[in-house]
Amino acid sequence: MNQIVSGTSFPAIRGTQAKTEYYIVMCPLKRLSKIFTLDEGQLPVDQRAQRIINEERIPDITNYILESRDKYVFSALTACIDGISEFVAIGSAKHEQKIGTLIIDEDAEIYITDGQHRNAAILEALQADPTLTDETISVVFFTNKSLEERQRIFKDLNLYPVKTDSSLSITYDDKPDAILSKTVIFRSEQLTKLVHMEKSNLGARSKKLISHSAINKATKYLLGSITKSNYESLIPIAGEFWHEVINNMPAWQLVCNDKASGGEFRDEAIHAHAVTFHAFGLLGRDLLKNDLNWREVLKGFEQINWSRNNPDWAGRCVVNKTMTNTRKAAELTCIKIKTYLNIPLTDKEQVAEKSFVEERNGY
Repeated sequence: MNQIVSGTSFPAIRGTQAKTEYYIVMCPLKRLSKIFTLDEGQLPVDQRAQRIINEERIPDITNYILESRDKYVFSALTACIDGISEFVAIGSAKHEQKIGTLIIDEDAEIYITDGQHRNAAILEALQADPTLTDETISVVFFTNKSLEERQRIFKDLNLYPVKTDSSLSITYDDKPDAILSKTVIFRSEQLTKLVHMEKSNLGARSKKLISHSAINKATKYLLGSITKSNYESLIPIAGEFWHEVINNMPAWQLVCNDKASGGEFRDEAIHAHAVTFHAFGLLGRDLLKNDLNWREVLKGFEQINWSRNNPDWAGRCVVNKTMTNTRKAAELTCIKIKTYLNIPLTDKEQVAEKSFVEERNGY
């Protein structure tokens, strides 16, 4: 074995997968820039085992670190050592042979096989907050891997990615708007019956009417800015508004009373879709601000034809017989609801409605 004259060393744990040794180390964040010095993105695709870095992703991850300074969490980076390395165990006993020091020759190249965006974001965060320097991230090192083997590792690590559903992410989040929406839901027996806390795309067989992500966004439309300083005071306001909406939606009450399922309404009505909840949030913000009699106004919901076949929804939230969920669709749906309820449109809404009518009529 070649002797390592000078190199970098890490306390490490040795493991085995598929009869191949690998090493797990705790790397101080300040050392990342010195370890990963080779940018594979500069090489042709057939000479690298990594995707080209997407610069647009880095600021979001960096902000996550800085804004969650006391609670950010990262999974391990994965890297391959191309060059000489040596593991020196602390002893000869079975468990002692798995614990020791990983020494990497200073001339070895170290390639990030998984985690390049996390690494780049950490380096940016370090510039903004030097107190991060002595914190650590785990790194899994593989040794003696050819380019083909490194490419396979990259492929296998990204073979079964599962993105967390947005509703579940919000349910587990501790941001003020997430705390507010889930508190409102959990405090309401009716909303608990109506809202799916884990899934955003509800199928025809789902008993739930709507997703947590839809309620969360609608509530942000309803309340505007939700911050650490005001979210607790906003909880009863949101709770009362959604309670009154439910009371004036007979179909929703059937779901609450287990006499119908949300899936039964999704094919036939617009009120079982996120875009309409968003429209309700926009409507509610206007009512809470300008109409002290808003509870009475909401009673008009019972007289509205919520059927997807109602031509009034065509081009607004129903396009080619398919529900569409955009901010514009929510705004146009809100405008039509306000028209049903005889609520005056704002100047901005009048312009939007005029533009919609002209576009629909081909002017």
